[in-house]
Amino acid sequence: MPVITFSVPFVRGKQRPRFFKRGKHTGTYTPKETAQAMYDVATAYRGASLRKHGEVLQAPKGVAVTIAITTMRPLPNSRPKRVFRERDVYKPDADNTAKLVLDGLNGVAWEDDTQVTDLHVHKYDRMRDVHPQTRVLVMWEE
Repeated sequence: MPVITFSVPFVRGKQRPRFFKRGKHTGTYTPKETAQAMYDVATAYRGASLRKHGEVLQAPKGVAVTIAITTMRPLPNSRPKRVFRERDVYKPDADNTAKLVLDGLNGVAWEDDTQVTDLHVHKYDRMRDVHPQTRVLVMWEE
């Protein structure tokens, strides 16, 4: 059973697509910040799953994949010094964080995110002296 873990030094959620209109043409695009974050997630996965011959581990088509995502963020300096931790009930939402990770790993860790059958997202309490981080665990049975 392959188990790949990696982390990226940020906590972000997937932003909504933006709409444009140029003359008669209309369409959508992904904001730059979201596209860069998805690229960073895919790059971190590639680095963590690289094999000896330069190939990246990918779940075979039709195999169920399990994902666990955890986020950690620091307390803002504006909080009183007597507060050491508080629940992270602020943006980004857990589901938007999961969307960013799943879309970033589409075509890299698996063929399509329909293979993800088990998804866990946990936002740790915001604490002092913690750096922003998103940790991801990907596993499947062969």
